[in-house]
Amino acid sequence: MRILVATDQWFPDRLGGVARVAASTATELAARGHDVEAIAPRSDSRARVSVEDGVTVRRVLPRGGLPKTVTDAVATLAAARRGRRSFDVALAHVSPAACGLLASRLGAPLVLVYHSSELQEVRYRRQRKGVRYRARSYLLEGALALLERTAALRAQRVLVLSEYTRGLLGAERPAALSRASRVEVGVDLGRFSPGAGREAARARLGIADGPPLLVTVRRLVTRMGLEELVRAVDELRRTTPVRLAIVGGGSLRPRLEEAVRALGLEETVTLVGRVPDAALPDWYRAADLFVLPTVAYEGFGLVTAEALACGTPVVGTAAGATPELLAPLDRRLIVETAEPSALAAGIRAGLHLADPALRARCRSYACERFDWKRAIESWERALEQAVSDASRAARAHAERRATARP
Repeated sequence: MRILVATDQWFPDRLGGVARVAASTATELAARGHDVEAIAPRSDSRARVSVEDGVTVRRVLPRGGLPKTVTDAVATLAAARRGRRSFDVALAHVSPAACGLLASRLGAPLVLVYHSSELQEVRYRRQRKGVRYRARSYLLEGALALLERTAALRAQRVLVLSEYTRGLLGAERPAALSRASRVEVGVDLGRFSPGAGREAARARLGIADGPPLLVTVRRLVTRMGLEELVRAVDELRRTTPVRLAIVGGGSLRPRLEEAVRALGLEETVTLVGRVPDAALPDWYRAADLFVLPTVAYEGFGLVTAEALACGTPVVGTAAGATPELLAPLDRRLIVETAEPSALAAGIRAGLHLADPALRARCRSYACERFDWKRAIESWERALEQAVSDASRAARAHAERRATARP
């Protein structure tokens, strides 16, 4: 198949789950013999057009700002037309709103990857922010609702990464459920592996011996549950000495720094900041326990899969898709809420469970569940189905027109 991938996040230009999934699926599809072209955001450090792991990448999309969804769609259309190529199918990781503008103009069946609901994100932020944002959010919600409805109606197939996101799709766009398929997600099992072990990783990172080390890798925003995690560590340390490393950047950092100071946790909690991608596996390996304290909207949780692949047990809240990833391994790793006392109890139990046998089971489970070589087959089947459905619909339309002629 000739496949166009449209994405507003692309690895390695950006880190994060959507960027990794977009790039990994494109690379794996190319490795299976498909002709894949990706349209991605511009980058100051990378060529406008390049071939990466068998994928032709055109970096032409605008970066950031509103109306981002509209500019994404227009730039994608322009880039596709400049390439003067026809495609059998388009796989869109851009926002659902942008997909609504793309669907009728690409000249190929559109497959939308529904990573999350932008409407839900807007509603969540409305609860957390001030009056000025709340006033704007109602206008934004109306526009997003219209565009997402268009996307759901026009997409040939809608792909979800978890049963949780299927539920979100059904709540927002029930008409799209009949065209929805759940696809599998993988990680690079060569990069994300136990390597030489925990102590070697700590030595490379300059982490001294000390109490058990908790690690989380997150964007520093409110719904990730990091403030709750800091308070949980404050409660936990009264009975169980621990250290916490928070890896990642974002707008919440000043508030986290203030919370650490106010609770006297300067020697216990380290805000590591963003780290080079090459160092990320060592942070997973270095941990006694990885913690995913999400408050809301965990559409999949790629960091959970990456940590498990490194042989590190994960304790995560029941928010979003996390139970789908952890329950087959051990339900005791799931914490019902991100409330600090519940998190503290869950972490304490997780540390008790995290013996060498569990670490070995984490790796085995990840190799079985998150192998891209197997996972990509579900994506390939969905794309082939979209092409087949579109072809069948086109033939039926042509037959109806022929029958209607006098």
